[in-house]
Amino acid sequence: MLVSALVTSLAINSGLCVLFFVMYSVLRKQPTNYEVYMPRVLAEGNARRGSRFKLVRLIPSPGWVMRAWKLSEEELLSSSGLDTVVFMRTITFCLKVFTFAGIIGIFVLLPVNCTGTQLHEIDFVNFSNNSLDVFTISNVNNASKRYLPIQY
Repeated sequence: MLVSALVTSLAINSGLCVLFFVMYSVLRKQPTNYEVYMPRVLAEGNARRGSRFKLVRLIPSPGWVMRAWKLSEEELLSSSGLDTVVFMRTITFCLKVFTFAGIIGIFVLLPVNCTGTQLHEIDFVNFSNNSLDVFTISNVNNASKRYLPIQY
């Protein structure tokens, strides 16, 4: 993999993530979308629909993220339902698993892969056009004892 391809992919995916976050933050505040984003509140009759145009509704606000993480499971279950509780549990579990896997990958597998001599040395002066294969398992020498951490 080329470094330039990795940076391009990172930029595109980060841009899409920010775009979708902004779109959700804006669309969830529009009165025409209350049926999609707040069906339980509408069914209970607790929602106030303002039909007048307000500029505040077009400004994305990330405050809902912190409020969503601070709620307990009981509060989520009573306000949003079981599907929200399961979704939040899944997200929390994924964060824990990928944090653990990331720590193992960075502090165990990456040093093992980088210390191999199977591939030629990388030129750090012209790093953007070089391949990232030096950081992969293909750089570990054949029949090396360094394959042990990778197997587990």
